[in-house]
Amino acid sequence: MMKAFLTSQKTQPPEISLLWYLVMMAVLLVLIYISVKSYRNPIYVRAFKLLQAVQLTALYTWYVFADIPLSNSLPLYHCRLAMFALLLLPDGTKLKQYFALMGASGAIFALGYPVMDAYDFPHITAFSFIAGHYALLVNGLVYLLNHYDSQLLSRFRISSYTLGLNLFLIFVNKVTGGNYGILRDTPFITQSALWVRYLAVSLVLIAMLLLIDEIFKRVKKREFVL
Repeated sequence: MMKAFLTSQKTQPPEISLLWYLVMMAVLLVLIYISVKSYRNPIYVRAFKLLQAVQLTALYTWYVFADIPLSNSLPLYHCRLAMFALLLLPDGTKLKQYFALMGASGAIFALGYPVMDAYDFPHITAFSFIAGHYALLVNGLVYLLNHYDSQLLSRFRISSYTLGLNLFLIFVNKVTGGNYGILRDTPFITQSALWVRYLAVSLVLIAMLLLIDEIFKRVKKREFVL
């Protein structure tokens, strides 16, 4: 069982039945609700930071011992970057707030449209995907609820950060042959020109970030009025 859980022999991505998909969405909604209610609870905050740290440590330890190539093992997926940023960056910075917005929106998108690595379930990558994105969702929401500053990031800065990051990921994909940022193998438009994939991914991500940013602007404005 443990050997299968840690195997590096690829097969195919696990299939998610409708029932399990609905369960995943229910857990997502419950965690959003609990986070809104408990974002000032230090035990809740620390528990999900610890879960994120354990998930990342386990995954990257497996990457090293399984000799996973750089095309898949660099911490350069959008959500993975957000996971590390929320654990390691100091509070109150532009980049941490940017990655908190990315974490909250990206986790919802990733769990809503789950694309897992090609290993039979159960596998460490499936555990990392599910537990990691739930932890990212909570950590992103908790950070924003505690530290969001409406003056810290303009719409232009959010857009320019995203365009610059995706341009960097295109370069990394060229060097490693990876699919970081789903910019090489983009769902629905895989056969399109690279610039089309770049713009499509960037615009979707920017729209998601701006939506979450606008939600928190209104939440904080309402708190100030009250």
